[in-house]
Amino acid sequence: MSGNTPTVVASSATLYISNIVILLDDTSKKKVDFAELNIDSQRQEIRYISDQDRHLSKKFDPVIPVTTEQVSLSVHCYHTTGLFPRKIAVNFPLNRKDILANIVDHDGQRVYKVIRRKLTVVITIRQLQSTSSSILEICPRFRLLVIGKTGVGKSSLIQQAFKIKEVKVDENKRGEADINEEFTAPENERFVVHDSQGFEAGDSMIFKTAKDFIARRRNEPELQDKIHAVWLCLSIPHANGRLLENGVEEFLKSRQEILGDIPIIAVFTKHDVFVSELELEAADSDQYDEAAFEQLKVDELDRLCIRPLKEVAGSDILHITVSAKQEHESTIRRLVDLTTTNVETFVASEAALVMMMAQRVDIGSKIKASIAIGEKRYWRGLASSMNFAGFTMLDCLSVIHKDIIDVWNFNDTKSHLASDQFKELILKDIDNAALPRAAQAFGFGLTVVAAIASILTVLAGPALPIVVPIAAGAVLAKLAYDTYQQKTIVLRRIMTYIVDLTCIMQILFLLAPTGPISPHIIKIAIRAYEGAGKSNVHLAIQSHHVSVNRNGGDHALDEIVRLINDYTIKAEEVQDLRTRIGPVDLRADEEW
Repeated sequence: MSGNTPTVVASSATLYISNIVILLDDTSKKKVDFAELNIDSQRQEIRYISDQDRHLSKKFDPVIPVTTEQVSLSVHCYHTTGLFPRKIAVNFPLNRKDILANIVDHDGQRVYKVIRRKLTVVITIRQLQSTSSSILEICPRFRLLVIGKTGVGKSSLIQQAFKIKEVKVDENKRGEADINEEFTAPENERFVVHDSQGFEAGDSMIFKTAKDFIARRRNEPELQDKIHAVWLCLSIPHANGRLLENGVEEFLKSRQEILGDIPIIAVFTKHDVFVSELELEAADSDQYDEAAFEQLKVDELDRLCIRPLKEVAGSDILHITVSAKQEHESTIRRLVDLTTTNVETFVASEAALVMMMAQRVDIGSKIKASIAIGEKRYWRGLASSMNFAGFTMLDCLSVIHKDIIDVWNFNDTKSHLASDQFKELILKDIDNAALPRAAQAFGFGLTVVAAIASILTVLAGPALPIVVPIAAGAVLAKLAYDTYQQKTIVLRRIMTYIVDLTCIMQILFLLAPTGPISPHIIKIAIRAYEGAGKSNVHLAIQSHHVSVNRNGGDHALDEIVRLINDYTIKAEEVQDLRTRIGPVDLRADEEW
């Protein structure tokens, strides 16, 4: 390398150059001949493709990885002053620190611009931007407006849906709620709640404040600042009690004008109390019949809630009955599903995906969102992936890893799920299809529970740490230098990693829905997966015929989705499976 090549600031980040454009100022008397990209002792020439080209440029496909500290760009020119043109070279530093100071755009690119001697060099640095990061840049939190009078159960509803300890929505003193205040929870950063009290008779100010607030939010230009959904919380009335206050009726009659396309769901709360009261009445009547009682619940709910609601709001009003009690978690799941479905239809797919990330009650929504985000970019076209050309295998797997763990959104304050140690544990058997076969006489969920029970039995003695042997960073170190290639073994590794990580996330969802995530609980999940289906997944992928040509369809994606669906813990099983497992010591202080 020549002595005038600049030294780049050291950094662990690999730079991937995808495009270089050299622009000459109109007032310059120079003429660009060609350029050289100098990387250590290697030189890459950039020449005009056509005499008609105004600017010198080159697109690199695949991208050029740069890990060295010795990089420069030399632009060779003719200076046209005087009788004879003079040859000169203008050298441009590629300063890593300056390049990394530029923000990454939505396409995962940094644009670095430097000007010297009337020459402008524009270098595009590409990196693998996770799809989840792109979505969260648009909509970092799901923004929910809850409306309901004091004591209706708003706090309990939020706690159950997002699995948090507390959220300070107004449940105590009437008149204290400030609809403009953003209520968040440190253990779940993917949602924000605005709280409005119910619109009680004679209190027109609360109604007006809510209308003005919604109008302002509707006019916000950015999706992240808009209201994405409204939950109108209503207590199921006793006997012949009234469901709707006058102010609520006025709001519902004007909902199209006030809300526009924002979905509103009428949420009938405390369903468990309603059922208990009906059971007492039925028991007192000495005419208790299970089938008749089920019909009575439907009829009474229709009489007390659904018909009065539709008479005011119209037949198309969304509504659901819920209970915040643990044993009625399925009602919260249905509320989450109803919300995300309508947000996707009427607001934006990004907001719906963020709601799927934020909620921690529906395992099915997590899996659906994982697949949806994977299909947007990095799971699609794996056999010919132009997304990965030129990048290392560690880069490729890391961006896939981030997409998946972002969806599951565990309470992981120490970022254990993003750690190299966790990645090592997933990778240690990635090429191994000869693992001990897992007997699977039952569904994946019950097989997982049996595996967990076996692990916990062993752990019932002295509090010894779980030891999962890994090669002390050797796997990651190798992947850091292996470049992605269109080979069958590479494709199978990526497929295996996606399915393995998704299965482990499901097991963690059973074990630690509220967190905190610890190395101990992660190792239990990994061991449980090894005993519940890992070998079967690996064998299926190793046996599956995959094509690495660009015209073979997307068979890899189809097989990934098929395996995830085959090894899915069903949402309706989760509560029973957690009961079977019982309490698990998270041992937050255990090391890897």
